[in-house]
Amino acid sequence: MLKRSLVINLVVVFGLLLAACAGAGQTAPIGPASSDTSGADAGAAPGGELPVPRDETIYMEDSATFRIFDSYNRFIPNGNDFANGFLQIGTEYLFYANFATGEIQPWLATEYSYNDDFTEMTIKLRDDVKWNDGEPFTADDVVFTVNMVKGNNALSFGSTMQEFVEDVTAPDATTVVFTLTKPAPRFHYTFFAQVADFSPVPKHIWDGQDPLTFKNDPPVTTSVWKLSQTLPDLRMFVWERDENYWGKDEQFPAAKYIVYRTAPPKDADYQDLVNNVIDHAHRLEWPQVELAMQNNPNVVVGPFQDPCPRGLWINNAKYPLSNSQVRWALSYLVNRDKVANVIWQPPTVPATHPWSEWKLLEQYLDPDVIAKYPIEYAPDKAAKILDDLGFAPGSDGIRVDDQGNRMSYNIITPAEVGVGEYQIAQDLAEEAAKVGIELTVQAVTGPVFDESTSTGNFDITSHWLCGAFIDALNLYQPYQSKNSAPIGERANAGNWIRLENDKLDAAVAKLEVLSPDSEEAKAAYSEALDAWMEAMPAIPVVQTLYVMPWNTTHWTNWPTEDNMYTVPFTWWALWYPVSFQVQPAK
Repeated sequence: MLKRSLVINLVVVFGLLLAACAGAGQTAPIGPASSDTSGADAGAAPGGELPVPRDETIYMEDSATFRIFDSYNRFIPNGNDFANGFLQIGTEYLFYANFATGEIQPWLATEYSYNDDFTEMTIKLRDDVKWNDGEPFTADDVVFTVNMVKGNNALSFGSTMQEFVEDVTAPDATTVVFTLTKPAPRFHYTFFAQVADFSPVPKHIWDGQDPLTFKNDPPVTTSVWKLSQTLPDLRMFVWERDENYWGKDEQFPAAKYIVYRTAPPKDADYQDLVNNVIDHAHRLEWPQVELAMQNNPNVVVGPFQDPCPRGLWINNAKYPLSNSQVRWALSYLVNRDKVANVIWQPPTVPATHPWSEWKLLEQYLDPDVIAKYPIEYAPDKAAKILDDLGFAPGSDGIRVDDQGNRMSYNIITPAEVGVGEYQIAQDLAEEAAKVGIELTVQAVTGPVFDESTSTGNFDITSHWLCGAFIDALNLYQPYQSKNSAPIGERANAGNWIRLENDKLDAAVAKLEVLSPDSEEAKAAYSEALDAWMEAMPAIPVVQTLYVMPWNTTHWTNWPTEDNMYTVPFTWWALWYPVSFQVQPAK
């Protein structure tokens, strides 16, 4: 039996739910909601209006416009308002994957284990957990939830459970046994909380309900936070500490309430932060955060690296972008130091590989492979590559091949004009013009971006380079040759850049059946990285930060740069442990 003891180093964490997040369908990073203020103008009120005592309340907000106040069904579209607190603090998960510390923290579960060939996985649960209506939480709840979603693609997690779970049983109240359809050494990722991952629901509440329509209002969960009230006019959710919480003897929040509201427009949000009205501002840009810190010493920040570097994705099926040497030439034209220190705010560092610089991802970076493929700004190298390939300047200065094909391409981005991703593309266009490549930059809406990329009707994109959140395999898997599609057809299996690379395919095939922390897997990860870097299907540009502003007037011990005890992103499930750590300032 292969058992993973906890707490352990976080070798591999992120779930199958987000394994395809590098696909074209994702038009936002795993980051905060859009910062447009249209929803806030429609009803979010600035100022200190609170229905509960301020000195007992953590006052949070999100830039999402809350609209749903009577449904908490996370399995269906529009079944719950994301970032209203339900999936962040109103739900508990089996395990928490703490990216900041590199640890897996058991919560509702205590451990997971596999048989020798990874065709069976067992999860052990705590024996003292209760739902907030007093009923015990048991293995039957887990089995019920898995079977409820299994095979129903209209429900979140349904396709994952259908693909991997042949059967699931509960031999006793604290044991769940999964019989898997195939060797799946990473199936446990599904049960590790990060953004908003799988969590069981109470069988005694959901049994007999139609999961496609059930509103789950009020939600029955195991969390220390119970929904107390909603105020649609204020776009506000009030969560109250459950005095009968099952884990009270081990840990208990100091705050009695947590309020989530839709943030007001930026100027009002800034005033609320500086005037100590709120504990966290979610709509501010970096210059406003800097100004707030200057004007109020109680404003502090928690910067944490985004899981997605910013990068340029290339259509690997379009000539001559289909040539990896052309893609490398484009990479040599990216002035990463300029982007990192001038264009991107707050300033950051160049990206030299296709994932975040989280320490727990270092295990997938073979130093020899990285040294073999140095990422650098070298226009002379770019020009030489193009010369050697026979692309010579034409009468208008734009390079052409011997058939007269001009090196003229369009970069699309879902970012608005003037935003960082747009500016990255603009700067590359200026650099490319110097060596005879014509690049135009076009900001498009999310639907247009998704349609263009999924059908292969694009040249280059400038957006976020997502995929390898914890396990690099999650980046590589979607881009297997079998997942590609001809230009004009939708790449529904994930390979929207239409990369076809035998070396990468072979490495992925090995990794899919190997324990991610085995020596055999280590070698296969190096093979996959070598294949990816040689092909350069996507060009890494810069690492990026999200900076979370906190106000310490009422509450302290927020996750900050010198006290980063967990990921500080308030819209992730990983924010739940913060609610136990924050302490009164007085």
